[in-house]
Amino acid sequence: MPEHGQRSAERERHQREERLAEELARANRLQEMLVSIMSHDLRSPLSVIVGYSGLIRKQSDDETVKRFIDKIENAAMNADEMIGDIKTYSQVKGGVSRSDLGEIDLNAVLSDILRGLEGKIEERDITIDIKYQTGKRFPVLGTELLKNAFLHTIDNAIKYSPEHETIALTLDGEGPDWVFGVSDHGDGIPDDEKESVFERFVRKEKRGIKGSGIGLAITKSVIDAHNGNVRIEDNPGGGCIFYITVPKA
Repeated sequence: MPEHGQRSAERERHQREERLAEELARANRLQEMLVSIMSHDLRSPLSVIVGYSGLIRKQSDDETVKRFIDKIENAAMNADEMIGDIKTYSQVKGGVSRSDLGEIDLNAVLSDILRGLEGKIEERDITIDIKYQTGKRFPVLGTELLKNAFLHTIDNAIKYSPEHETIALTLDGEGPDWVFGVSDHGDGIPDDEKESVFERFVRKEKRGIKGSGIGLAITKSVIDAHNGNVRIEDNPGGGCIFYITVPKA
């Protein structure tokens, strides 16, 4: 190719790369704007719905009205939870830099998660069997996003376990890593679906289970960003065991 032809081809390639970079930047700005709208502008009316629902409940003695109010509040809170999940997913996709990392005790994180899930645990009469030393520290280098990863894994087990069942939590050291396990006695996940459940908006269908379908995608994205991994195995007693592996601090 003549020299002027090479220069022309390089110029065109450079221009294409610049256009692609501009399009990517515009797409990122649009995503940030949409997430900002959802996390603020949509959450504001949801809080109004919950607030006025509470006022109606206080002023009404009609049990039917109170049942309707419960449904309204639950729907609003589910929507708020979905918005939070999408915001978290957007954050983790932005990456985790080393400057964001700090030492975190997994034991403290898990205790905080279980306190926050007490209502769901009691509602389904689930027993949480903690099989690790609750007085021991399990330090990792991470960010506050790690809590979301462990939260969605435990919450998922609660959702898909039959009522009155037991969920076992383990946390062991394997060489340079901590390995956290959540075992349930639900319907299980076929081998050909064990990877796809970590994709966005893919969720195991079961009547009565509400959610955004993004929870386990958040788990995988967060753990990948912290140089760990997530896997699913069959529970010998029926159901699944979710394992999260993260490097020790």
